[in-house]
Amino acid sequence: MKKWITILLITMLAMPLFASNGDTLNIGGVVPLQLDLTVDPVPYSPDDLTLVAGVTTAVTALGIADIGIATNNTAGWELWVMSANAGSLLNDDGDNVDYTLTYDGSGGVTAAVPIVAGTKLGEAGTDVDESALLSINYSQEPDYPAGYYTDQLTIILRAK
Repeated sequence: MKKWITILLITMLAMPLFASNGDTLNIGGVVPLQLDLTVDPVPYSPDDLTLVAGVTTAVTALGIADIGIATNNTAGWELWVMSANAGSLLNDDGDNVDYTLTYDGSGGVTAAVPIVAGTKLGEAGTDVDESALLSINYSQEPDYPAGYYTDQLTIILRAK
């Protein structure tokens, strides 16, 4: 029995000599979400957006902004637009000219879209770095009352 106690005691004292000195190290980092939107108005003269009383023309399409989208979100993105006047150009008397918008980006609509409270102009299920043209489409009618017509658009880029 003394022999077993001696062997056990020697084994216990020698254990630290044979202990493992290994450990694990977890490393990692965060790549921040890139979600960049640029809206550069396309310069045009008042004559380009012609609203002349007594004249009827077919639908006019006019580029109003260059849209730049850059995102690294592989789940995708959505481009939304909101109109202060629910998709109408208004003058000071409340007279209106209805219009639609076209966005020609890779995830965008090709048909003209009427603007309501919030309208999705484009979306994609992947990351993107692109430029596209936003155009206004309207029909000239002969009975537009005189006045300066305006609207304000808010354009929002959202990660999916």
